[in-house]
Amino acid sequence: MTEGERFVGSLPRKADFHDRNKRRSYELTRRIAARLIDDPGLVANGRSYLERLVRPDPAQAHAYTLWTAILDQDIRQIVSQMLEDSPRGDLLRDTQPVFTVIAPQDRVDMVEMTGLHIRSAASPDRRA
Repeated sequence: MTEGERFVGSLPRKADFHDRNKRRSYELTRRIAARLIDDPGLVANGRSYLERLVRPDPAQAHAYTLWTAILDQDIRQIVSQMLEDSPRGDLLRDTQPVFTVIAPQDRVDMVEMTGLHIRSAASPDRRA
């Protein structure tokens, strides 16, 4: 277990989700958060993403301002805020910049491990 996995595991874990997509997003953010702790240099990727893709878009001005302030904080504070069980934590997860890419197989493993099996769009059973 990495230092990042230990830190993320020590944080209170969100348990109540509006739907399966919110839970999947949260679990993916936990993986990203652990990587951020293990490699704080990934914050530079997030900053670059914000500058290239978020700052030029006036519709994303709030997200840009929010995230640029957050990324000036200590890595543990950044991660704690990303994973907090609050409306602000939800907003951060919904607007987070790209810090790192999770490999497709890692995504599949995460979904299987958490019981969040992805149903095909053609599946007749599409309940959340």
